Amino acid sequence: MPTAAEVPDLDAHPSLPLSLAQVRLLLQVALPQPVLDLPAVLALIAYQQRHNYAAYCSHRKRLLAQLQGLRW
Repeated sequence: MPTAAEVPDLDAHPSLPLSLAQVRLLLQVALPQPVLDLPAVLALIAYQQRHNYAAYCSHRKRLLAQLQGLRW
């Protein structure tokens, strides 16, 4: 960790908050980044695919129920 003398003063105006890009940049530096290897990436993709398919099924079921109510 840097010492207080090594960290430059931001001299930000008190009424100007950090932008989203600035917060992301700070978080990228402050938080440890995960190391992704092939099995980790494949597991992440499998999770995302399962999650997206579950959401698709849920939305489709709701839409079909709404359309069923519109029939004469």
